[in-house]
Amino acid sequence: MSNKRYSEFYDTDFIQNSDTLDLAKYKKERISSFLGGLCFTIIFACFVRDGTAATSLVSHKANYTLTMGAKSQNALVQNVRGKISFELRSECDGWYLSEDYLFQFLYESGEEITILSHSDSWEDSEGQLYSFDVREQNSYEPESLYTGFAKLPSESEIGEASYAGTYDDNLLLSDDILFPVTYTRAIIDAAEMGKKFMSKQLFVNSTPEDALKTASAAIGNRKPYKSDIQIEGVTTSHYWPIDIAYFKMDATQATPEYQIQMDLHDNGVVTNFLIDYGEFSIHANISDGDLLEDPDCS
Repeated sequence: MSNKRYSEFYDTDFIQNSDTLDLAKYKKERISSFLGGLCFTIIFACFVRDGTAATSLVSHKANYTLTMGAKSQNALVQNVRGKISFELRSECDGWYLSEDYLFQFLYESGEEITILSHSDSWEDSEGQLYSFDVREQNSYEPESLYTGFAKLPSESEIGEASYAGTYDDNLLLSDDILFPVTYTRAIIDAAEMGKKFMSKQLFVNSTPEDALKTASAAIGNRKPYKSDIQIEGVTTSHYWPIDIAYFKMDATQATPEYQIQMDLHDNGVVTNFLIDYGEFSIHANISDGDLLEDPDCS
């Protein structure tokens, strides 16, 4: 992503607040967790099964509008606004996704924190290889740039994710870890077979401390889609309500880090989702989108 495009996306709706924040440590922890969860949400929203399965991949651009959901009396975050833009492209050897996130959080103290993030990721068609580049900026820290490459044991003797840039670290990956596209395939398969629950180990393009999750999904009955937002080729007539709880891999508590409730269409597109952090939640609706032409892989 060029500096010009990065700045244009940032300047469209918000002005950066560079004041020093008294609650910086708390906010950093929440933001890191938030971005990890949201990145996976959008990846989930974009990817469906490959050409060998019954459902086709939908290559497209889409935009979401973010607003504040419910909050508790003890919530430090009082309001949220933002947007998400992404582009998904089917490639002959896998799937490429470009994502832009822009958020502004208003705290009870009156302080604001702005977050801007861009990421590019790719997963091979077999679900064994995964690469990502992430650029993050917020109101109180220097810009963070990191890149990574992950491979599962079937592609090498040792499964691992290697980071470079802001984070110079390696994570060992067991053979039961799924990358986002593969996890999405499993969710869609489970929904179409009428299953109501699925739990898997997941790797997402987040910081080393937040990249590994246990994702437990509850799958509701298929429902008709009746929204006023109808996008030809993107939205469909029905969706499944999905509720996914995310836990750290070594978690001992029954309470998840966060939960994501989404409306998943049978072509893999999510038109609505809610991220619940306990103290507050963030609601997102698809606002517009366009189909993209798939490449000729013959």
